[in-house]
Amino acid sequence: MSTRPEARRRSRRQETRLWRVPVIRVERVTPHFARVTVQHDSLADLAGAGTDQNVMLYFYPPGTDLPEPLTLESARALWSQVRPLTRTYTIRRHDPATNEVDFDFVLHGDSGPASAWAERVVPGDEMIFVGPSPAYQPDPAADWYLLAGDETALPAITAILSALPDGKRALAFVEVADSAEEQSIAGVTWLHRDGAAAGESTVLVDAIRAALLPDGLPEVWMAGERTAMLAIRAHLLDERGYPRQRVRPTTYWRLGESGN
Repeated sequence: MSTRPEARRRSRRQETRLWRVPVIRVERVTPHFARVTVQHDSLADLAGAGTDQNVMLYFYPPGTDLPEPLTLESARALWSQVRPLTRTYTIRRHDPATNEVDFDFVLHGDSGPASAWAERVVPGDEMIFVGPSPAYQPDPAADWYLLAGDETALPAITAILSALPDGKRALAFVEVADSAEEQSIAGVTWLHRDGAAAGESTVLVDAIRAALLPDGLPEVWMAGERTAMLAIRAHLLDERGYPRQRVRPTTYWRLGESGN
């Protein structure tokens, strides 16, 4: 198996700037998953790189008097008076033909600013975000790909599946609360917590351990709760013998800490 460092490639960083754009659609994809679509001519300048590319959402307190125009520089100048709460979110879909961008939100009440905002947002409201980040670039030399995560990783996993080289095999394992949270995404093996709280189930770790994985050169992308990511990484490195450069764990959240 190759241990080449290019297996951890990311796209080149684009210019970081602030966008303040209107929401045009809000869709409840599943009982606990909302898709928010924004559209604006300024998004023509957003360099979409696909896969796990993300931005930083800004949530200002209600009634905050924001400068006009609101730019990255003017927002930072305001920090001495008020700082927004920030959360990182993956771009679920970027359509440069229509200047639309989709963001998917896991809904868990008012326990986090992003979830609370997504519960209440309606078309005509504004979204403010800064970015974009570089994006993971799948290694075309890999023989097959393993993707894994909980529902917080689903937007990235979906985008990665659509960006993989044609003809390459991909296995995707996604943990969700129950069958009602499944989406129509080809190639995903759905794993249900069935009553267990997020972060307190081993269903994802157990599925990876039990999986009959292909031979050949792998590339692994996974994201979710920290403990699960560490357990899967340890299994793939210590028991499967995968090279470290081929396994890409990312901590999206930690059990016991305030979420999105």
